Amino acid sequence: MRRINLLPPEERRRGGGGGVGSQGTVLGILLILGAIMLVLVIGIYLLMLARLNSIEDDIVQLDGQIAQQNEQIASLSPYQDIQARLDAKKPIADGIFRTRFSWDEFLQGLAFVIPERTALDSMTGQASPINIEVESEASLSPSGAITFTGIALPQYTNVADFVVRMNNLDFLANSQLNTAELDRETFAEPAINFEVASQLITEVGGNGAELRIDGGPADGSASEQENTDEDIASDQASRPGDER
Repeated sequence: MRRINLLPPEERRRGGGGGVGSQGTVLGILLILGAIMLVLVIGIYLLMLARLNSIEDDIVQLDGQIAQQNEQIASLSPYQDIQARLDAKKPIADGIFRTRFSWDEFLQGLAFVIPERTALDSMTGQASPINIEVESEASLSPSGAITFTGIALPQYTNVADFVVRMNNLDFLANSQLNTAELDRETFAEPAINFEVASQLITEVGGNGAELRIDGGPADGSASEQENTDEDIASDQASRPGDER
């Protein structure tokens, strides 16, 4: 069957032109969308490229830092075994520090127990041998020994007070008077020459449990010594017989 177009010629021409125009519009929109997508893709690519370049710069910088650290480590390689040597020697150092006799603290305490009218002339002493194997807080055995010779005004109570006060020191025990003689010739006025002997006690851990190589005080020994000195000083002040 043959189709017959009943529209006027003008309308038929207008309808044919409209179809071509709509197709051109759709094609233009597609081209615009494609251009936008291309711009987006290019932008994303450039952004990723910039980030990649930044990461590569960071990697280069980190490689340089790692190289510097490796150089420093290499320069310190001769000292890598220092800690191992310190760890090996520390028990010995701690044992010596823990069991040594603290002569400085002993002399500080001794200064508080000498009566005012009494003076020491000589001191001979030997502490207990160091024993690095001892761990517990006990006294070293055998104990040491110490002997004092001195001069006092001719009141024997001065010598007796000195002997009694010696036993108040934590470092001394079993103090006893060996000799006491009145000397009327050596000095302008009579005086007593005396000799006193005592056991020298070393308390394990009295200086602290371990040697502090960082320069800090050892386990409260300083505060304990301050308390000991204060106790001895107050004990001396409370005893009669010095004002002679």
